[in-house]
Amino acid sequence: MKQNNIVNDTVYGHIPYSKLEEKFLKSKIINRLLFVSQNALAYFAFPSISTKRYIHSLGTMHVASYMFKNSLINSSERSRKNFLISAKIEIENIILDNHLNIDLNHIDIADKTLLGFSFSLDKKLDIIYLVLLQALRLAGLLHDVGHLPFSHQTEYALKRLYLSMKKVKVANKEQKNFLKFYENITSNGKLVLHESIGYAYLEMLFQYELGENKEVNREIVELYYLLVKNILNNVEKKNFEYTTLHDYVASSVDADRIDYINRDLLASGYISTSADFLRITREAILVEENQKFKLSFMSSSLADIEHLLESRFNLYKKVFFTHNISRLDTLLEKIITYLAKEYLSTSPSDKKVYESISMMWKFSKEKNSVKQLDIISQLDENWLISLFKKEYFKIKYQLSLTYQERYYLAAFEDILFGKYLFKAKWKNLSEFYKLLELSEEERYTFREKFGKVSQKKEKRLEKLLNVFINKHNQNSDFFAYSIVSLSIGIDKNFLLYDGEKSIKIDEVSTLRKRLITSRSNTVPFYIFTNKKSLTKGMKRELKEMLFKVFL
Repeated sequence: MKQNNIVNDTVYGHIPYSKLEEKFLKSKIINRLLFVSQNALAYFAFPSISTKRYIHSLGTMHVASYMFKNSLINSSERSRKNFLISAKIEIENIILDNHLNIDLNHIDIADKTLLGFSFSLDKKLDIIYLVLLQALRLAGLLHDVGHLPFSHQTEYALKRLYLSMKKVKVANKEQKNFLKFYENITSNGKLVLHESIGYAYLEMLFQYELGENKEVNREIVELYYLLVKNILNNVEKKNFEYTTLHDYVASSVDADRIDYINRDLLASGYISTSADFLRITREAILVEENQKFKLSFMSSSLADIEHLLESRFNLYKKVFFTHNISRLDTLLEKIITYLAKEYLSTSPSDKKVYESISMMWKFSKEKNSVKQLDIISQLDENWLISLFKKEYFKIKYQLSLTYQERYYLAAFEDILFGKYLFKAKWKNLSEFYKLLELSEEERYTFREKFGKVSQKKEKRLEKLLNVFINKHNQNSDFFAYSIVSLSIGIDKNFLLYDGEKSIKIDEVSTLRKRLITSRSNTVPFYIFTNKKSLTKGMKRELKEMLFKVFL
């Protein structure tokens, strides 16, 4: 049996990976994540937060393994057996339906990494467990594979661009091509962009990059492709629900969250040593109710789950939604949208795909698999930062600049060189109230009104803020804004298992109530500007806006 390799890690000490996973880790699509940040430009405000999607994906894979193993160990023998038998039938159906030459009784899956997460089972069911374990580990490894450079901020910028382009009455060729790309890959905007791009990358990774590798069994690769795709797509079959496996990597308490919360808290400096959130995986349990299987957690894990979700909430409130990171995220989104709009309006035909922002969507047009893979491998932050610098110097050395060019020159300087030209006019709720000169009575009026902005209110607030920004963006004054809306990260229907039945978390914990109260003392939005102070008229407009939207 070949010795398996490990990745050294600051959170878990080391992360082992299997022979098959080694092939994935050597792929261009996975290695691209070495140069894609987990938290966009957060490292400008917190220089140590430099987590990459690559190590987070490995961490998610690692945590999912513990969670899966322990949930089955803690499950009743009957439920465990029923689950694995239903999975066996599903796997056999996949093999049959796709004409795969695989005999489950003789499949070679003796791998030290996988066996390290195994436990005593019936021999026939042991094979099924190991196949599911490998599929789930790959789902954890690949769950973020579709993220573009700077992750969510780029995604938000392209969505904003899409909504803007939809309003164009007479679109040119490039605008039509972008709309076609976005609508095709997101099912007319219904799907999340990084997830839908991830499905496209997943197919290329399994079918081409690994499928062409002579060192791997193509039939086995095809089986894992179909299993991983079903797990990530949350597919429901008549006799088997992939929701059960999906929950290990995408739910209120999952491997994804356990990894990034621990990793980002440690990187931010809010904790000095890694928290033992793996304790939670030891309390995972697979519960069978009404002939359905669900990942749950023993009620004895409540204190650890509360700690995890409070840590997540504080990570967002005290780090990612602070004025400085919000400022950088806002400017980053604006720059990406600006470059994309410029490209789509001028339709340059002489540029190579990697020389413009359009590479973010034009990768899908390349029909040659080798070339498409090469384009995808370049879609990282090294490429995008180089593009930013190129565009910055192009603007800087023009003989004369329009207002828009001067605005984005300032935005580029904030992003690229930390000039801090755009500054938040308030940093917290106390400063916000003070600046807008709200009386004590008015402050009480807005108690518990902020924190989570409903979709309806957000649209109204965005419309009013756009009017404000457009009105005051003139001469040498530059304005931008960011709306603050925090999720508490746990649904009221989250269930714990008390040994006999499932119980809602609100029955045994005040966690949700505490988090909802805590988020109400956040600001509703930030205004960023290079202007030293806001005029009385500006303050009055913002105060009126507050009453219109939140009362």
